[in-house]
Amino acid sequence: MGTGDLKKLTEPEIARLFDPRIYERGKEYFAEGRIQRALVYYNNLMADVKGTLPEDYHISVDVRDGNFIASCTCPYAFGYCKHIAAILYAWVKRPSMFKDLGKSEDMLRQLGRDEMVEIAIDMIRYDPDVIYVINLRLTPRPELPAFVGREIGAIFSEEYVDYLNVREIVKKLEIFREYAMDLTRARDINTALTVLTPAIDAVIGNYTKLDDVDGLMRNFFAGSLDTLRGAMLEMRDEGRRRALLTRAVDWYMDAEWGLEEQLREFLRDTTLRLNEVRFMTNTIDLRVADYRRSLINTGPLYSEEHEYLDERVRRLSNLRTEILRGSKRAVELQ
Repeated sequence: MGTGDLKKLTEPEIARLFDPRIYERGKEYFAEGRIQRALVYYNNLMADVKGTLPEDYHISVDVRDGNFIASCTCPYAFGYCKHIAAILYAWVKRPSMFKDLGKSEDMLRQLGRDEMVEIAIDMIRYDPDVIYVINLRLTPRPELPAFVGREIGAIFSEEYVDYLNVREIVKKLEIFREYAMDLTRARDINTALTVLTPAIDAVIGNYTKLDDVDGLMRNFFAGSLDTLRGAMLEMRDEGRRRALLTRAVDWYMDAEWGLEEQLREFLRDTTLRLNEVRFMTNTIDLRVADYRRSLINTGPLYSEEHEYLDERVRRLSNLRTEILRGSKRAVELQ
């Protein structure tokens, strides 16, 4: 969906995305003038919103083929927040407040190399994190996997990260996710996955050493899964889609501290949208069978190993049940 389709959005369409109380708070935030630096770039809306606390939250909303992928740096973790509601309501009611980056892009393309370098240096002086954006986007495709691996490894190099520094980590990770979103829009799915999947891997592998009391990393993780789903829906290679679904099952089995719930929802919804119910149930059944064989050979009933294997079986069984329940509901609605 391009900018032209974005302009066709109606208030009833966006209102359905929110709890009514959340939506009303978003409308109030718009009326109070809390929205700053509102931008539109093709099918993507971006803005900062002044929150209840004395800080700004960054919101990104991507509208593609009638689907919404939204993220916010606020700690709200129960669906789309009032800041996202404020941005969408503002777009419907006053689209003129959003500066069109497409027009700026056209102007930048007319500049010479030296002028572009001067602008880039000024941006880095204003925000040093811009260097992450520049280095990432200028890295040649063959060198990108190694570059992404090094950068994300450096981001998660600390043994423990307190809640104040989690915000900085999320800010840097968002650079990778936003690049992956741009690549997906350009139909460069392979490169998008090269940028995005290491970030998802890293969050799962390092989440237990983060103090994510504000839920910022959970929100980033949910947004990354939405971006991944969008990329998978663009893929035409069945084998690669299934390989990614299998990898997501691995993530689901490794995730802890609530991330497994987000992955279960991702696997359920993505499986249904890709019409891969049979493949996924077969994949789950094979893994459950492996775990049950291990249970036969394990130690006493209440041993740590037995409890671990039993939890694996329950986790997979819950996923299978949700997929089949969702498939049945979809058939009933047809």
